[in-house]
Amino acid sequence: MENSFIIDNLLEQQEGNRLEFKATVNKEAIAKTIAAFINTQGGDLLIGVEDNKKIVGIENAEKVCASIQKMLVEYIQPIAPIFTQVVNYKKKDLILISVWEGAKKPYQFKGKIFTRENDATKLSSVSNLTSLIKDRKEADFHWERRTVLGSSLLDLDTEEINQTIASYKAYKPNSVIEDAEDFLIQMGLIQNGNLTNACMVLFGKKPTRFIPQSKIRITIYPSTVSGDNFLNDKTFDGSLFQNITAILNFIEISFGKNIMVDGILRKEKYNYPLMAVREGLLNAIVHRDYNSVNGFLQISIFSDRTEISNYGGLPAGITIRDLKKEHSSILRNPDIAQTCFIRKYIEMLGSGTLRMISDCKTNGFRMPVWTDKDNVTTVTFPDLSIKTKATKGVNEGVNEGVKKVHFKAESEGVNEELNAIYSVIEKTPGLKAPAIASALGVSLSTAERYIKKLKDAKYIKFVGVPKTGGYFIN
Repeated sequence: MENSFIIDNLLEQQEGNRLEFKATVNKEAIAKTIAAFINTQGGDLLIGVEDNKKIVGIENAEKVCASIQKMLVEYIQPIAPIFTQVVNYKKKDLILISVWEGAKKPYQFKGKIFTRENDATKLSSVSNLTSLIKDRKEADFHWERRTVLGSSLLDLDTEEINQTIASYKAYKPNSVIEDAEDFLIQMGLIQNGNLTNACMVLFGKKPTRFIPQSKIRITIYPSTVSGDNFLNDKTFDGSLFQNITAILNFIEISFGKNIMVDGILRKEKYNYPLMAVREGLLNAIVHRDYNSVNGFLQISIFSDRTEISNYGGLPAGITIRDLKKEHSSILRNPDIAQTCFIRKYIEMLGSGTLRMISDCKTNGFRMPVWTDKDNVTTVTFPDLSIKTKATKGVNEGVNEGVKKVHFKAESEGVNEELNAIYSVIEKTPGLKAPAIASALGVSLSTAERYIKKLKDAKYIKFVGVPKTGGYFIN
């Protein structure tokens, strides 16, 4: 996996509360250190590096890494997000294990509790154990775990829950889950028979009925300032996972991508740093302050920049400067974060901002800039903008000058819808019907009806197999 820039960052630091190097694989010692990290402030364990930072590497690293992951997930209780990966660094394979500070302390390895003191892993003392239990009690009164009055399982999206269960079983193969309700109980998303706020944000069919501040808004402005004059304005009020999919589709269509053909190969290049923007969105969703009714998550696309702002300042102990290096990831919403990790929306722990910087550099974009003011955290992507004015009547980033489709037998309104769909496909070839529907803010059945008209008239065609194919201009 290409994450050598993260190894560079770790090697610049000294071993301590959140970082340890190990030259060889000792599974018992590794598990104790990881359990201690989870009970303290989270951290990173880098295997294949001596204490003096000499790189020695690990043989058969992929096989060893998989074995370590399986052991950690099985023996550390309660279950915690543990991310393991192999990183090839200076022609040697290293194993990097990253964890957050846990929200369900104390965590045990084979019945014993470990904590971290400076650069040492120690068996927990009585005073440490008391502190861990106090942390657990405080976490149980957190906003995420408060109950949603008047809600029931009927208010949840069963399909999203089932997808999460499948991901959970892949992460922890020996898990036993009777049904959806049992799974939500095991995850702490049902407390004393009631759905929690976190459960509703994650899986609610219409979470804004119960938590109005959970919606997300995107606005495209024609200039460098916000105001009542905008090219497009859309609100997303579905479950967390539905919102992520819809917003990423919206962004893809708004910024577009270039299609290049090299011989017989078709290549796509996005007009924006895809991974960095995705990471910025996920950070805002996971770390936003849902507790306040005034809370918000706003994505603003200006003529000279794009901003992602969420209500909720940086946690105490984290500064803007820390975001440019490996840092402690203090979770405001650990239950939401853990579920996103299980679903693989969050693939690495504690290094998201580093990967955003790297992705922008790799793809020729300026570095993102973070600000923290008046309890609002904003990440700005300089020069990331939609350069042309949006066409009247065509939503979600469709530009002027696109070819128009005219159907003599169709009404003006239908022609407008057909033009919108045609323009989306022309700007972003290869989309499926659900993505087109999401981008235009219409139902899937409506989008499919108009897509059929365009397809029957041979203006567009479906290329590829149903699972991986998409629509293209004919």
